[in-house]
Amino acid sequence: MAVYDGNATSSRTEEDPARPPPPPRFRSAIDYVDEPALRSALEHSPTIDAAPPEMRGRELCAFTDLSTLSSATCCDWETPKLDLATSRPHTMEDEVKRLMELKEYAILDTEHEEKFERITALASRIFDAPICLVSLVDIGRQLFKSNRGLGDVRETSRELSFCAHAILSQQDVFIVRDTLMDPRFVTNGLVTGPPGIRFYAGVPLVTPGGYKLGTFCIIDSAPRPAGLSLADKQNLRELTEMVVDTMVHRKKEMDRIMDEKTRLIACAAHDLLSPLTGIRLNLGMLMEDESLGRKMDKGQREMMEASVECSDMIERICVKAIESFRGDLTRVSDSGGGCGESGSVEAVGEEEGKGIVNVERLVAGVERVIGTYPKEVPLFVEKADNVPRSIVADDLKLFRSILNYLTNACKHTRAGSIQLKIYVRRAAESAA
Repeated sequence: MAVYDGNATSSRTEEDPARPPPPPRFRSAIDYVDEPALRSALEHSPTIDAAPPEMRGRELCAFTDLSTLSSATCCDWETPKLDLATSRPHTMEDEVKRLMELKEYAILDTEHEEKFERITALASRIFDAPICLVSLVDIGRQLFKSNRGLGDVRETSRELSFCAHAILSQQDVFIVRDTLMDPRFVTNGLVTGPPGIRFYAGVPLVTPGGYKLGTFCIIDSAPRPAGLSLADKQNLRELTEMVVDTMVHRKKEMDRIMDEKTRLIACAAHDLLSPLTGIRLNLGMLMEDESLGRKMDKGQREMMEASVECSDMIERICVKAIESFRGDLTRVSDSGGGCGESGSVEAVGEEEGKGIVNVERLVAGVERVIGTYPKEVPLFVEKADNVPRSIVADDLKLFRSILNYLTNACKHTRAGSIQLKIYVRRAAESAA
């Protein structure tokens, strides 16, 4: 059964009780839409020792022995057994800013890329290290953008992460010569079990903005009591700088492609407005034709009303796309990075589009539009009694999200029914 949970940008599918639950997963910065949501998530973090082992992660990595996980009490985004004497102070606000920067790079949960793979392969040969990683430290996990020597493993929990210690260290090269001689790692599951880490050396990936997103590191299954020579440390630093340069270039290229797509969307929206105006005028004339109105039955009138509502929505989407593009130009112009008629356009703020949405009117509009959409099963809309008469939201985003959800449900549902439920669920209930 398809269920809409009342959020403007998310939907879920009600699970079949007979089916096993989906695998648990680590929390990630990409799960949260903006900085306030991310900050709230960190404020309400579960402690590591309070979480049952089976909830520690979706891919805790094939070689992790759950019985050896640290029982130190801390939040999932904090680092257990941290050496405070050699580590920099790190507040929750620091972590929010760091995670937002990590999210801006749009690199989490992306596929391996050859340009990163070449660097880890080179480092593995230079240092004669069986394992070399480009590791990104997320909220509750470390994710490997490049992984040399760990097979198909893509991530581990943050509490097991050596790299989480490295990004907080005061040392520019974080070295653990022998993990069995270091109280921070002697009971770590990645030391006591496969891959049997005995030596680690990592350099933080520091962005031009000064944020440490993760590390470039080498790992060995044998201790190295001498650590790294000065030349080796310099080599590791320079390879790390190559990784950061690759990340920065990748981000710039993605931003450029996104800007081009935004421009194309805005131009297409502008070109659509002229023919759309003609359609809306014709629909308006038909709606005002009393003679035609008397000849139409109820179903035909509903289709006409749905056409008017859809054309209005298309016009608003087009106008929104154009205004958003112009707002981007204004922001670039204000920062001195581009040109545009900044005096004639106001920048689009975070709260733009939000207003008072009448829920009854929203539901009626959804029913009117989706009622004419092809479907093989009945569709029902239900509004719970605890839903207020009005809510504060972006009505356009809300309407589009619901329609996207329902049209997909209509396309893929072959038996049973489709049910839209709008209800209020408080944060405490969601956490439970």
